[in-house]
Amino acid sequence: MKRKKAVSDFNQGYNCAQSVFSAFSDEFGINKELARSIACGFGAGFGRLQETCGAVTGAIMVIGCKYFKRNDWSGSKEIVYQKTRDFISKFKERNRTTNCLELIGVDFNTEEGMKVFRER
Repeated sequence: MKRKKAVSDFNQGYNCAQSVFSAFSDEFGINKELARSIACGFGAGFGRLQETCGAVTGAIMVIGCKYFKRNDWSGSKEIVYQKTRDFISKFKERNRTTNCLELIGVDFNTEEGMKVFRER
């Protein structure tokens, strides 16, 4: 269900980070539009720098919302860090990298790259 929401948002033009984070935002009492605003700059590997994948950063935001507890910030921070490492490890097993450019294989900063990406 969450995957369908994320894919639907992505197909509507939201970036990967926005799509992933907003698919889960209701579970944490975060308005969908606020979630999209928070995640916007993380898309396309941090503002089209094509560094860390937006789906990865969106997922890490979800991990933080799920596991960080304000009444135990020190202990829960370590849990968030471990869950983040576990997630990234699994992501790399499946995709080899977390780098947006390496995953996508086109340059979002060129017209040609965007054209190729949209055609996929």
